[in-house]
Amino acid sequence: MQSFNLPMFLTIEKNIFGKLMLILGKQFIDIDKKKIMFFTSKGADSRFSRELSVLQEKFCNIHTYYITDSSYDTAVEAAKIISIEDYDLIIGFGGGKVLDTAKYASYVSKKKFISIPTTLSNDGIASPIAVLKTINGRAKSFGCKTPDGILIDIDIIKNAPDQLLMAGIGDTVSNYTALYDWKLECEYKEKYANDFAYLLSDTALNILLYTREMDFKNDNFIRQLAQSLVLSGLAMDIAGNSRPCSGSEHLFSHALDEYYNIEAPHGMKVALGSITSCIFQNRSYDIIIDFLKRYKVDVSPQALGISKDTFIGAWMKAQSTRPDRFSILNTFNLTEDYLDDIYYKIMGVL
Repeated sequence: MQSFNLPMFLTIEKNIFGKLMLILGKQFIDIDKKKIMFFTSKGADSRFSRELSVLQEKFCNIHTYYITDSSYDTAVEAAKIISIEDYDLIIGFGGGKVLDTAKYASYVSKKKFISIPTTLSNDGIASPIAVLKTINGRAKSFGCKTPDGILIDIDIIKNAPDQLLMAGIGDTVSNYTALYDWKLECEYKEKYANDFAYLLSDTALNILLYTREMDFKNDNFIRQLAQSLVLSGLAMDIAGNSRPCSGSEHLFSHALDEYYNIEAPHGMKVALGSITSCIFQNRSYDIIIDFLKRYKVDVSPQALGISKDTFIGAWMKAQSTRPDRFSILNTFNLTEDYLDDIYYKIMGVL
């Protein structure tokens, strides 16, 4: 039976960061005496200087570890310090680079990890996966474990750049095609899809897809986006892999990262990938496009800096990024002419 780890707590509220010590005190004995390593970035430090100064006053034994680059080497070096200097608890406060580095460092050092995102750009806030740079700056996904606690302050998230929140919307949309690819693999290989993991991923998608909120900076929408991304992360933990939230659309994104170094947010790239995957899967993409346009999330190749040649090349290389990942791409032969037609079709509807 597949084992999995649920967080000890999940808190999504307004103005909750200031109550961090109270929340942790309910989970850890003598929290005020714990030796804590606090991962963040210089940017987050300056944006939330008031909140962080209060935190420094409340925790008497806290060390700040600034992340400038989310590399595998950085995470392992941090884990080494954590282990040698006997830190008790790891807290990550920031975006994906900070949280992934802190998450992997805590996993290697076998310490509890609390995830406190400053934006909601992807499901990494709750997933058992850390995306870190390796050789030549290439991003690679490393298995680790789900955070032991997740605190999401709605007021802090409201300060996030609009594009990053839009990326979170895009990342959730990718569940639409990922779930199809997962079921397709099960049919072809006579495998079993974990029903609960499937349900969580599907629920994560539907929370947003059918919301009545029209403003993505609305408190309730932010709460729904947070719930959606957390459920996606937990779905992967229960499944024991990323299948509930990662299919052919993610292979496209991996190819953009590994071969073309496209700097657009991950969530935007997988959303564009999902629209294309819908065509491969012979499904309508109208519901996805209507949803993205409602929040002015532009995932057109032009907006993401993806030329026609890059679009075609990334899809032609997509399967090679994860050869063991079965998807719709395994069921037919892609051609450059076919992708050329799709590129212009997509440009016409986005």
